[in-house]
Formats: sequence, structure tokens, C-alpha cells
Amino acid sequence: MGENPFLSVLKIAAFAVLAFFVLLVFWQRTELEDKIERLVTKTSALEQATQRSAGAVERLTKKIQGGGGGISLAAEEKKPEDYAWGDEPPPWVKGRARELWGANGSNFLSPDPDEPASASVDDPRVNAEGTATFWYGSNPPDTNLITLNESDFNTQIRNYCSEFIAAPHTKNGYRFKPQLAYRVEHSEDYKTWVFWLRPGVKWHVPQVDLTKYPHLKGEHFFTAHDWKFTMDAVMDPTVNAAHHRSYFKGFDRVEVVDDLCYIMHWNDPTWTAIGSNLNLTRPAPKFVYGYDESGNEIEEASRGQQINEHWFGKEFKFVGTGPYFVREFRKDDVVICERFPDYWGTPPAIQRRVMQIFSGTPAAQTKFEAGEFAYQRYRLPDFKKKVETLQAYKDGKIASAWEWRSSFNYIGYKNSHPIFRDPKVRRAMTHACNRVKILDLLNEGRGKILTGPSYWRAPTAPKDIEPLAFDLQKAAALLKEAGWEDTDGDGVLDKEIDGTRRSFEVDAKVPSGSPAVLTIFKVFREDLLKIGVKIEVKTLQWSQYLKEVTDDRNFEICSLGWNTGGWDNDFTQIWHSSQIAEPKSSNHIEFSDAEVDRLIEKARKTFDEKDRIEVQSAVHRRIHELQPYTFLFTFQVKIAWWKDQLSDMEAGNQWATRPFLRMWPIYVPAK
Repeated sequence: MGENPFLSVLKIAAFAVLAFFVLLVFWQRTELEDKIERLVTKTSALEQATQRSAGAVERLTKKIQGGGGGISLAAEEKKPEDYAWGDEPPPWVKGRARELWGANGSNFLSPDPDEPASASVDDPRVNAEGTATFWYGSNPPDTNLITLNESDFNTQIRNYCSEFIAAPHTKNGYRFKPQLAYRVEHSEDYKTWVFWLRPGVKWHVPQVDLTKYPHLKGEHFFTAHDWKFTMDAVMDPTVNAAHHRSYFKGFDRVEVVDDLCYIMHWNDPTWTAIGSNLNLTRPAPKFVYGYDESGNEIEEASRGQQINEHWFGKEFKFVGTGPYFVREFRKDDVVICERFPDYWGTPPAIQRRVMQIFSGTPAAQTKFEAGEFAYQRYRLPDFKKKVETLQAYKDGKIASAWEWRSSFNYIGYKNSHPIFRDPKVRRAMTHACNRVKILDLLNEGRGKILTGPSYWRAPTAPKDIEPLAFDLQKAAALLKEAGWEDTDGDGVLDKEIDGTRRSFEVDAKVPSGSPAVLTIFKVFREDLLKIGVKIEVKTLQWSQYLKEVTDDRNFEICSLGWNTGGWDNDFTQIWHSSQIAEPKSSNHIEFSDAEVDRLIEKARKTFDEKDRIEVQSAVHRRIHELQPYTFLFTFQVKIAWWKDQLSDMEAGNQWATRPFLRMWPIYVPAK
């Protein structure tokens, strides 16, 4: 018998309802699972973001032990230069430092448009672990960052292991770019200079037994307190820092705003305040030089003695903020500098700089020729004789290029001497000096005969005046105008001076062991004899020579040289008459001229670039007219390097200010 149709319909309806509920439950469960999955995903993303934020906050707020300066910026965060030229200060600048931002106008610093790119450790052409070996020079007496002013130390240690507040542009020494400071403002009257320091700049780790010197342990960051300590030391007359102190005349004080901001106050600002503020003195670490060997803070009453004789420098240790740190300084042996792993800027491509210590350029050249040194400088005759004859040079393993030196040589006359106080006599001496012949003998003519004290490529050196020509007839005529004649027929000129008749016979003191200087005076002496002037050349050991000439001023004629900055120089130290009264000053020839004094003083107060060039050029012109020196020449020399030890030397040789050759674009090539 068949099933009731009503029951069949009812079963189908019930089954449909049941299926609907099953599908509904399944859909709701699936939707719930999707929601849960999306929630888990969002939670995971939030957790990751939180972790990144926490890491960023931790990096941003990290401080050194004792506090101050230890802000560390992650790679993805904005750097100081991103804020340096804007109106809005960085977020880490707080309180009064933030209020000062922009109060004195825009940033005095500016980006360097000509800066060569530093060689990268990631470049496949670069041996990132490479070592380059050089000649250091002679031993310094110590490595005291505050008191030592010695050429080899400045060239080899200061330039690479410490830094300035700001650095000059590559092509224009009147412009500065950020270094330890990323922003600088000055008031309209130049009396107030505000500095914002780069955060996170670490001092090198002292290379000493830290168990013996526990006060030197830990991370130490460069702060405004270090700069105040440095300036307090420099300005202390009991500290042996006169080589810096003379540039800070008119300086008042450093005011610390906070760890990363300070103000330089000047009572009497000068143009040299710009260089003094930014690019003269390098900061010294207070955590080192502010404490004695036992870790006791040095008191002001004994500061001079304790800094002058500080144990850290006496043990040839060094701490700076530069891209290299001094790993080891072994007196009479070697200096080893290595890439500082915590350097704030671009790491240098050369990992290690090894510098051998000894005196004597010929020995350094011999080591280079044997492949022991990466590069060396030569005057042209030596280059031709020693380098061009090497098989390695002929095979192309040694490369070379021309380089201008920033120094110049001179013959100095004691201007207060009865014979040389007459400018006509000094001009006659220069006319009697065959500088073209001497330059040819010494360097086959490669160099520049000078007209005055400005570096010849600098904007302050007038380009429209020529060196006084070698002209014995002109020299003799000038001497006659000055009253010099051979009245007794002995072949030597004579003249009555201050009631006494004197023959023109003078001594020239020169350093022994200098073939170049002896060549200069051999030519000079022979030509002067032709016009009745007699010079007796006396050689002295270097230390005795410096004592008699620069310290005691016991000379009539001398021969020395100056190393210029390659740009604009403050002429006060060498040429202002006020320096005559200063013991051991650079005005050892005792030159005095009221017009030069006036121009120098005007230049110190001239801040406009165009006006300054005009005034400085006038100083140069006046000194050229008076010829207190016979200005000789600046050499153009050959630099030679082993190609398998150094690459891209040409890129490192293009700065307009000293040093002209810098290592940052240079690298050790990969094998």
C-alpha cells in the first residue's frame, strides 16, 4: 500500500528546514573562524609594530652612564642633516635648546656641493679589511690633544682620529659643512654663536687596562660639557695651549644649554672667531683629561700643571671622535690606527693605517721604493732618479700624480737690524736672489715663485702683481739709493749708520742637514758678492737653530718656512707689530709697519667675504712692497703610490684647504 502523500510532503519540508539550519550553522562557524583568523593577523601585526616602536624608542632614548649625549638614531629615522636647515628642530631637541632654534636666523653651515664621495666598504672593488702602511715622521714628545702642536702629529693623528665642530667645503674655505655640530647660528653682531651638536657621537674606547683605570670604563659620548672643558683649558694661561689661545682673543665664555647645545660668547668678535669656533680647536674628552690617573677630578687651581703633564698623553694614548682610533702608539717604532666601529659617519674604506716612526725623508723614500710604504712624496729630481728608474714604475705597478704643497719657504731678514730696517735694502736683496734658478735646481722649475704671504691659489693672493725679478743692476741701484757704496775699494759696500761706518757683511744662519737650504744660499751668496754684499753662511743643528732664530732672535738672516691653511689666514701672529713683544712669537724678524697693522686689524673685523678678500689682498700687497722676507716658492711635488696598495688617489687630492690630500675617497683595492 502507498505512503500517505501528506506525510511525504511533511518529511520533505522537515528535511529542508534541517538542511537550512545545518547550512546556517556551518556559515556562522566559517564566518567566526574568518573573524578569528583576521583578528589573529591584526594582533600579530600590532605586536610586530609595537616591537618596532619599542625598539625605536629604546634607541632614541638610550643614554650613556651618567647621562648626556647618547641619543642613537636608527637607520630608518631622520638624521640631524634632515633638520639642520629647516625651521623645525628635531624631536630630541628640548627646552631652551628648542627655543633657541632659529632665534638668530638660519644655519650658518651649508652642504658641500663639491664633496667627493667616500669610498664604500661595500664596494666590490674595495678590500674592506685592507691595511695601508705609511711613514709617520719623527716622535712627538707626547700625544696630549690639548697641548701638543706638532706637524706630524697633526697630519697623522688629529686629521684622522679627531674632528672639528665643522669642516670647510672642498672648494671654498669660506663655507663650512656640519661635522660634530649640525647647526650653528650667530647673532647679527657676531658676539653670540649657538651650536647644536650631533647626537650619538661616541668617544673612542681608551686603549688602556680598564681594570687599572675603572673611571674610563663604559660608553662615553661627546657633549657640550666636553667643549666647555676644552675651552676652559685652552683659555687657562697655565695650560700650554698658547698656539690656540692667540686665536681666541676677545672670547668670553662657553655657556652649556644642555648636553647637545652650547653658546660661545664673545666680548670682541673677530673674523678669526669663525675659524676658532668651527675649525681650529678639536674637543678633548673631559672624562679623560678632566681627571687624574686615579680618577679624581682635576681642580681648577692645579689644572695647568695636571693637564700639561697628563699621564694619558705621556703614555702615548689618544682618544678622539674620528673615524679611526689609535690602537697602539709605540714610541720610536709604529703607530697603528684602526677603523672605529662606532663611528657616527661613513666608515672609512681603509680598515687599518700603520705608520712607521723615524726621521729622514730619504729613508722613507727607500722604504716606499721597496714596496713597504703605500705612497710617498718626491721633489721632481728625486722622483726621476729614484722612482722612474724602478722596474715596477715601468711596468705600471706604481702610479704618480702632481700635488701642490701648502707650505712656502723664505729668506728672513731681521727688520730691526740697522742694515735691514730700510725697505730699499730688503727689496735689493730680493732682486739679487735668482729664485728662478734656485727653483730649477731644486725641483726643475716645478713650483710657484711667491709675491707675499698669502698662499698663491687662495682668493686673498692678488693675481695682478708679479714677483720681483732677478736683476743685479736694479739691486745695486736700490742699494746706492739707500746710501751704500764701496768707499774704501775693498769690494764690499759700506755706509755710515747711527754714527758708525759699517761694511755690508752679515751672517746667514741656516739649519744643517738641509741640502735644499744650502743650495739656496750657495746661489744667493755668489750673486750678492757681485754687487758688494758679503754673506757668511753658518749652519746649526735644528734644535740650536730654532733656539737662536725663533726663540732668542739672535740672527741677521735666516731661512725657514710656513705651512699655510691654503686659504685665508689671520696675519696677526706673523706680521702684526704687537707680536714683537711676545716671547718666541712668530714675528721673529721683528717686522713693524703701521699700515700693515691697520689692515690686519681691519681684516679681523671684516666678515663679508668680498670685503675680506679685498682687505687681505691689501695686506699682501703692502708686505710685497716692503719685502720683509724674500719670499721663495711653493713646490709642486710628485706623489707616487703602489697600485696594489692604494686606489683612487686622484679623488683624494682636490681640496682647496690644507691638507690637500685626504684619505676618504681612497681605498685598498680588493685582490
